[in-house]
Parts: sequence; structure tokens; C-alpha cells
Amino acid sequence: MEKDKRPLNQYLKELRKSCGYSQEFVASHLNITRQTYSHYETGRISPPVNSLYNLARLYGVPAEEFLELAVTYNISMDFATQPPVSDSAVSEDLSGFLDYINAPENIRKFKPLDRKERMILYYYQQLDARDQQDILSFMKVKCQNRSHDRKR
Repeated sequence: MEKDKRPLNQYLKELRKSCGYSQEFVASHLNITRQTYSHYETGRISPPVNSLYNLARLYGVPAEEFLELAVTYNISMDFATQPPVSDSAVSEDLSGFLDYINAPENIRKFKPLDRKERMILYYYQQLDARDQQDILSFMKVKCQNRSHDRKR
């Protein structure tokens, strides 16, 4: 099976087995329980970004490989479980964004920001704490990789 086509959980299992590692060994490397790691391999839960980064280091593969699979998987699952977005839903989303940035308590806060920065903050604040942490971890990994690339 082609690497790009397989789900993250299957890729994790294949990598672990090809290296001869037990779930217990990989879990201890990530400082999590074997049961949690087992959930990563079954697809029951998605590993956080910092675990993906540590798995990449353990297996000697680029972190982007895991991140792409994780993002592709999560996006696919989101589309599979959500009804198609209607024009009215897009309109409501835009309306919510405009209401948010134009609220009196936010006008001064957003004034020095460009449109993209405003959108990032708006959508970030719509996420729950775990998703916010995943986004921050992802940004840190991207920055670390960029600084490593510059040193080469």
C-alpha cells in the first residue's frame, strides 16, 4: 500500500512492527500508557503533535510525514461526519467572524492586525483547549524545522 494512501494509525503500526518495537516500548518513549498508544494504532484517538514529532525522531522519518497523514486523516474524518456546508452556513460563519472583530471590546485589540491575523485569532478562539494546544504544538514544530533547515 502506498504511504500517502494509508491512514496514520496503520502507518504507526507498520513502522512499529518493522522496527521490532512493542507498543509498551513506543509508549514509554512517548511517556504515555500502552493503552493510549494502542488507541493511536487503532485510530480511536489521534496523537497530539508533540507525540508525532517524538515518533518521527524515534523512527527516523520526517515529522512532516506524520503531520500530513494526521491532518489528512482528521480532515477526511471531519468531512465524513459533517453534512455538506451550505451557502447559508458560510454566510453565518462570515457573519460570526465580522460580529466578533467589530464588537466594541475587540476593535482596539484587532486594529493593528491584518485580515489573516484576525482570522487566525478568531478561529483559534473557537477551538477547545486540546485543539488549541495541537495548533500551538504544530506551529512550534514548523518553526523548529524551519530553523533546522536554515542551519543546513
